Amino acid sequence: MKKETIQIILLVLLAANAALAQCGFLAGKVTDFSSNLPVQASLSARTEQGKVRLGKTDSSGTFNVEMPCRVSAITVEGAGYQSLHMPLNEDSKPEGTYFVVFTLIPLGRQTSDAPYEQSGQKHFELVDSVKTTSLIRRIEVRDAVSNELLPAELCLFYTQKQKKDCLSLSGGKPAAEVIFTEKDIVAVEVTSAGYRSYHGNLILDKTDQEPRTYMIRLMRQQSILSVNILNAKAGMQHRLMEKNNTVKPLQRIDDGHYYAEVTPGATYRMNVSDSNNASDLSMSIDPVDEGLTLRSLRLPAAASAGKATGPASPEKKTLYFPRSDYKLPVQSARYLDSVAVFVKSNSGKGLRITGHTDNVGNPDLNMTLSEYRVRVVTRYLVTKGVPEHLISAAGLGSRYPAVPNDSEENKRKNRRVEVQVIDLQQTSN
Repeated sequence: MKKETIQIILLVLLAANAALAQCGFLAGKVTDFSSNLPVQASLSARTEQGKVRLGKTDSSGTFNVEMPCRVSAITVEGAGYQSLHMPLNEDSKPEGTYFVVFTLIPLGRQTSDAPYEQSGQKHFELVDSVKTTSLIRRIEVRDAVSNELLPAELCLFYTQKQKKDCLSLSGGKPAAEVIFTEKDIVAVEVTSAGYRSYHGNLILDKTDQEPRTYMIRLMRQQSILSVNILNAKAGMQHRLMEKNNTVKPLQRIDDGHYYAEVTPGATYRMNVSDSNNASDLSMSIDPVDEGLTLRSLRLPAAASAGKATGPASPEKKTLYFPRSDYKLPVQSARYLDSVAVFVKSNSGKGLRITGHTDNVGNPDLNMTLSEYRVRVVTRYLVTKGVPEHLISAAGLGSRYPAVPNDSEENKRKNRRVEVQVIDLQQTSN
């Protein structure tokens, strides 16, 4: 393959990657609502370009995926579970990693004369449409946890009649009595403020005249606030406070990452103090919307500095890449974040970034691939605020292996980008 063709292919790939530029990472776990056990699921995002697959959980239900920019919603799907569609609310461009736990509800089993979720639908054909005699069914909508009756909007879509009927359930009319006059497959949709919507089917082919109540249980819509403290320091204490100064349970991942179940429309404050409960600070978090809200916070210098004189110099680091790939490794983000903080906090410091490959394949392609690996790392650092003129970057292909390319393990070690903090004054002399 000619060098020009190789470069065109890689340029096209880079352009596609840029259209879905990375804006932080999403990490966490997917669990079963009933048992709290881990669930294997896939995650996708809705963007301006459409649905984008983000990745899957592992066997323990955990995930760590890159997020494209300008995401409007996250979808979580697991076999045997209702799909979760959660709106995503961002404050400007997300930075770093955000942690969250998603909860999925098991699907109801497809059956006759009882509603079940549409996502559990299997192929089914109605044999005939013989009339029944005023079959009456009562329909109630309840909270899945408290079992309380809920005000809701109930819509029934009749296949045989090609007709849609909607009913409002409220305190004065907590249930609906519906008369079915023929065998049918009826779509059932239920919405209630603050709850996940229900999309179900109802097969009326084997029925009896005995009174029956259909109970449709709704789960509250998860509204989660995930906070990333960009310049957090070890030992600091964080509390999430509601408007009335009530402490909201806050799940801590580490010194810089927290998440909490929140109430849509509420305003919160993040209170921060050092290990001695001194230097107490308070930062407002604007009213949160329904769904997943991501917030990046940066502590004022007085709070983030503490007794330290500044961020410690990051050691030289090697980032490893899969074969023929230039996608930024997810596990590299935290290190690159610390590099960005250090360079921005120390005038006279810069970065030397070099990209390398193994010796497999066309040398020209390897050279171009190493250049793109360097560009991906450089672009990430620039989005973190590192001025591009402070970065010296070069792709060196397969010319400088770290170890001999005599085994698959050694080849893996040679597919790398090396990041080193340098003294710009000494470099210019």
